[in-house]
Amino acid sequence: MTDFFKDKNLLALYPAEDSGFPMRFDPLKRHFASVRLLNYASACHEEGIKNTERRILDTVAREKTDLVLCCPFASDYQLSVEFYAALREKTRVVFWFADDPLYFESYNRYYAQAADAVITSDYLAVAAYARLEIPAQVCQDELTASNKYFPVKIEKDIDVCFIGDMRKRGRREYIDFLRDAGIKVEVYGQGSPNGYLPAKKISEYLCRSRINLNFSQVGAPDWKNDDEPLLNRVRQNTGRPREVAAAGAFCLTEYSPALETMLTPGKELDFFRDKEELLAKVKFYLANPEKREAMAAAAHAHAARSYRVETFMENLLDGLAARLAAPAARPGRLYLSRSFKTREINSRTFSMFAMLKRFRLAAAAETFFMLFRHGPLVFLAGFTGGLARTARNVLGKVGPGRPG
Repeated sequence: MTDFFKDKNLLALYPAEDSGFPMRFDPLKRHFASVRLLNYASACHEEGIKNTERRILDTVAREKTDLVLCCPFASDYQLSVEFYAALREKTRVVFWFADDPLYFESYNRYYAQAADAVITSDYLAVAAYARLEIPAQVCQDELTASNKYFPVKIEKDIDVCFIGDMRKRGRREYIDFLRDAGIKVEVYGQGSPNGYLPAKKISEYLCRSRINLNFSQVGAPDWKNDDEPLLNRVRQNTGRPREVAAAGAFCLTEYSPALETMLTPGKELDFFRDKEELLAKVKFYLANPEKREAMAAAAHAHAARSYRVETFMENLLDGLAARLAAPAARPGRLYLSRSFKTREINSRTFSMFAMLKRFRLAAAAETFFMLFRHGPLVFLAGFTGGLARTARNVLGKVGPGRPG
């Protein structure tokens, strides 16, 4: 059904020039008649929110846009749910959410009310969207879509390796536990003595490592979701096991629900649930290289079948086309919680100071008056939070559109 889009015009809205944007949309270009990109966060900070809304509406009308695809950060509330609901009266609207395990309750489900369909990386979120009568299409991982992970023929001289942010919960404790048990572990990434590993070196280091670790605990809740304490129990499927598989290396991952939808445990990767099981399996796979390498080869074959951009994008678009071809649910009343409204004002306060930093005084003044739209109590709570974040980020240390 990929031909469904061949005569369609796409407008893709994205929040930053890094974090995989706007490269994410390159594979779409051959499937659509036209693809136009707009960094909505930057546009809001430079032109103002109302002008950006008008710009989007004018683009949709002028270019006869058939589909608006928005890939927001959960820190971004510049464009409101109401705006997207109004936009949906002009064209089809699809949201591409990368972090449903983290932000479904606090952000994604509210914006999804204004969508014809949602793309999610989380199999378990599909049923949650279905309860709201919102069609959801699973997209395993956009990070491997660029085909940037590949096998490297090199000696395996690292016993255990982890590449990632060491500041996230549980990771340092696991690594220290292994080291205290005499296991040699190399770590690369923010919060590690080795620091960042250049992207062009990642495949090499994955292949140098006998065991590549992955962790599944979500980040500690912050202003974007701190009213959801149950997130402390959540484990998510991350993209790293697929990246390791694409490189033809072996992955030992912390358990997460629906892990089997990504790779087959026991055949293509293995998992652990606690420190003792991690240590036992590290010792087992270091002592059994044939078993380890056979699983790595099976995982690589799976990745070659399923996670190359050619297959990945066609599967995504086929599923999305089926959902958009079905009769659309009629837009209904929008429901927004008090916490959501407070976060919206928090986000727009932060944006207002970003506008002031750029000397966009008219845009900042316009945004200031928008902060009162949910009433004085929500204004006070949201403005205080946004002001505090601005102070912490030194009036723009975190760039426009980046979560902070």
